[in-house]
Amino acid sequence: MQPEDLITLTPPVEENEREPFWGYLDLLLLIGLLFASLIVLGLLAAAWARFDPAIKDNLTVIALPLQLVAYAQIYLCFFLIFKFRYNRPVFASLGWRKTNVSLLAAGFGGVLLALGLSAVAQLIGTPKVDTAFDELVKTPFSTALLAVTAVVLAPIFEEMLFRGFLQPLLSRTLGVAAGVLITALLFGSLHASEYKFAWQYVAAITVVGVALGAVRAKKNSLIPGTVMHGCFNAVSIVGLIALKYFPHK
Repeated sequence: MQPEDLITLTPPVEENEREPFWGYLDLLLLIGLLFASLIVLGLLAAAWARFDPAIKDNLTVIALPLQLVAYAQIYLCFFLIFKFRYNRPVFASLGWRKTNVSLLAAGFGGVLLALGLSAVAQLIGTPKVDTAFDELVKTPFSTALLAVTAVVLAPIFEEMLFRGFLQPLLSRTLGVAAGVLITALLFGSLHASEYKFAWQYVAAITVVGVALGAVRAKKNSLIPGTVMHGCFNAVSIVGLIALKYFPHK
């Protein structure tokens, strides 16, 4: 994080400057940088597996460390674009700014959204899908690391990428409603592989994306949606832990 990000919540705005100030060339640059980052992640995973062949039989061991590296790479990609093209801070530019929304209310909204979607999932007969998350709650340490990643880090960096960078750009071009919906569809689609492409999960995550996007558009800040996202994920983590240590008989 840049030092000015900790001090200034709102970036300096020039007169008549468009919002957002970045464009589709920056989107292409971001995609290119993220693709290069994926190659680096793949090389790291291959090197780790070569160093410890046992990893090949249980890739979940390196999943969380590589996820942390991926988040660092996302920030680096934004830093390179905003610093060298606009000389702007990352977090503030993407919408990490003060808002009048109660963070307690935002968190409560995330919990309610999680419980509501869980109830709908039961009604429509959503299949049980084994995911990497199930493997990551096998030990207290991996469970704690998963919780920090899912509840704190994932919401911050996913909101930066989707509702911070992409949604404002699409909304400027296509309108707010289209920007929110398209971003939510991409958000749901990119999580599909985690749930074996079961449409019920993709639909649920897309609904979450719409809710988070609407909050972002309404409040012009990433903070409420990030808190909401974190609390939504927290409910899922609590559910995983409950199933692990208190299984249904």
